[in-house]
Amino acid sequence: MPTIQRLFNLFLIAFCGSWLLFKTLAGPFLIFLIVLAVFGLLRKENQIKFQVIQSTWILLFIFYISSLFWANTPDWSALERKLALFAFPLLFSFKWNKPLPIAQMWLAHTIGCLVLIIIAYYDALMCTLSHGNSVRCFSTTYFSQLHHPSYFSAFLIFAIIGLLFQKVAWFASKPRWLSWLIILLFAGMHIHLGSLAGIIALCFILVIFAVKSSMVYLGKLRGIIAGIFILLMSIAVALSSKDIRADAQNAADFTKHFIANPTKFVENRKEPLQGNEVRLILWTASVQLGIEHPMGLGLGGLEPALAKKLKQWGYPKQAEKEFNPHNQFLQVWNEIGLVGLFFFICLLYLLFMDFYSKKELSKLLLLIAFIIYCLFESFLQRASGIVFFLCWFTVLSYLPKKTLQ
Repeated sequence: MPTIQRLFNLFLIAFCGSWLLFKTLAGPFLIFLIVLAVFGLLRKENQIKFQVIQSTWILLFIFYISSLFWANTPDWSALERKLALFAFPLLFSFKWNKPLPIAQMWLAHTIGCLVLIIIAYYDALMCTLSHGNSVRCFSTTYFSQLHHPSYFSAFLIFAIIGLLFQKVAWFASKPRWLSWLIILLFAGMHIHLGSLAGIIALCFILVIFAVKSSMVYLGKLRGIIAGIFILLMSIAVALSSKDIRADAQNAADFTKHFIANPTKFVENRKEPLQGNEVRLILWTASVQLGIEHPMGLGLGGLEPALAKKLKQWGYPKQAEKEFNPHNQFLQVWNEIGLVGLFFFICLLYLLFMDFYSKKELSKLLLLIAFIIYCLFESFLQRASGIVFFLCWFTVLSYLPKKTLQ
């Protein structure tokens, strides 16, 4: 293998594992990898080839740049969080003469997840020694302090997908029970994380995989029955957690009251609010802002507008927290308007068609998980989310099927 690509591959593998533990390394790693790719281009070890699906991410980035010029309160620093929309498509537009080490990258990611779990248990133990509340210390943000629980959940689910479909180096050549042991460990972590989006995504993935696998051996009908059984078992295991059970009950109660009278619900709650209450209120405010500003509020304009709405409805403490809508589709609509939202949905459709045409179920499951997360979180607003998904979407959508073996 040529020298530059060997070095590029080495740092790419290191990037996939290390940035999970040290988020500040993402930027320097990306810059260094792009520099290496340019050197490879000069030495004719690669060539630039843009695909439509790659270019659409860059166009979305241009939408965000443009929004700064019509925002009432433009926030140029917010553009830094969107740089991944440009950097990763650029990085993987360099087509190397040799395939990239996808299986090794997946392995580095999986090892990074294992280290994150060790760190999470250490932090939870220190929390217990300091505060004495062991139940609380082993759940949600007290357990996952390096990354928001939903983002940690997404990392684990991607590793699970790789292990299910034997895409992870080393594990693919070892006895199958070892992969299943790690899968059970990663799935079990969701009891600690308590991410509703993560639990829903995990259930979808396990059920789809179970149905597909069962249909091969049991036939279509029995395969579907097996999938339903796995779904019910997954729900039962999830609800065995007191925190998750309480969260699910609260979500159901709040949703019932919201549907009965949305206006009364959002204007008559009392602070302090619970997470599910806040989401329903933020979604309502975000929809109203989208209707009032069909062209969007621009980068930097959404948070002040949401805070103003919350103050009008009598939630001054929530307004101080500068929340985002906790829904990526609403986030896009509010920031770059209906045109931007339509473009984002088209981008996801192109990604779906690209993955579907390559007949790679593992890729489709990652996309399904992303869409589920986007319904509950503004996933592309934080470095943890945008770096993770842009990295893997651009890798998996660009490279041909044979390089993923």
